Amino acid sequence: MNPRISSYFFFILLLGTVVAAVMIFLPFLTPILLAAVGAVIAYPIYKRINRLLGRGSLRDSLAAFITVILILIVILAPLFFLVGSIYAEVQTLYGTLTDESGRSDIISSLNSISATLSHSLFDVFPAYAFDSLNVTEYVKRILEWMFTNLDTIFGSMAKVIGYVFVFLLSMFYFLRDGDSFKQKFISWSPLLDTYDEYITTTLKKAVWSVIAGTLTVSIIQGALTGLGFFIFGIPAPAVWGSVAAVASLIPGLGTSLVIIPGAIYLLVTGNYLFAIGLTVWGVFAVGLIDNFLGPYLINKGVNAHPFLILVSVLGGIATFGPIGFILGPLILAFLFALLDIYRKTWHS
Repeated sequence: MNPRISSYFFFILLLGTVVAAVMIFLPFLTPILLAAVGAVIAYPIYKRINRLLGRGSLRDSLAAFITVILILIVILAPLFFLVGSIYAEVQTLYGTLTDESGRSDIISSLNSISATLSHSLFDVFPAYAFDSLNVTEYVKRILEWMFTNLDTIFGSMAKVIGYVFVFLLSMFYFLRDGDSFKQKFISWSPLLDTYDEYITTTLKKAVWSVIAGTLTVSIIQGALTGLGFFIFGIPAPAVWGSVAAVASLIPGLGTSLVIIPGAIYLLVTGNYLFAIGLTVWGVFAVGLIDNFLGPYLINKGVNAHPFLILVSVLGGIATFGPIGFILGPLILAFLFALLDIYRKTWHS
């Protein structure tokens, strides 16, 4: 047989098998990718536990198992509690906004805020721009979207439980056998080993910079915002804390997009001291986290511009769904690694 035809057939067969393998793993891409990212972050904990266990044939497996149990207790259990709280609060708020007889001070406050904004901005922008400004209607639409998506999640609990199982099992093997997986990748890659090492190192730094850095700070800021809303009596603190966590990714504005409307709500309802208290809380307890904790975490990885992180997160979510908040920044980091290799190899 012609060697060229044999080579073509082999690569066609290889490509078809790779596509089939991707289709097999595709339903579990989200938990596997999350497990890979979690393993990178939890790896220092795994290594420390590994050293504490001393010698033994089962040391690696036991250290990985203990690390996974810690992740389950410290992260997943509070996450399920948070999602449950958000679900209950969204139900309550949506019920209040859709029940004509149950509308209370919240609706009056929202309508007052709408009227205040329209009146304040009337002289700056054309009047027609605010003719249909209805904060109540906009909030109702947002809550309806959240309620629909959360209801979908809770309507498939069996699938969620399956994802959690795959996530925990994948993390166990990534922790225990991660180094061997990496060596397999390097041996299969047609690139030079130094390039493969550089790419994997860059992706690890991206994980630390985006996940353990930017997103961790945003989660802490969101939690503190929700706590402040709870302390000062604003309804649905878990919902608005989650919104603040997303808003904190926006450069220059951040959690102020949530805290300022919260303070306005307190002013409109006559809680002047609480409004001042929430503002002070937002400036010192929430705002300073980004200044003190952010640089410490982000400097352990790639110091990416916040705007690029925001675009990669939002673009990733729009393209790949919820898993895009991780996949987007990783693809961006992978692109930068390849461009850097190109610059050093062919452009120098």
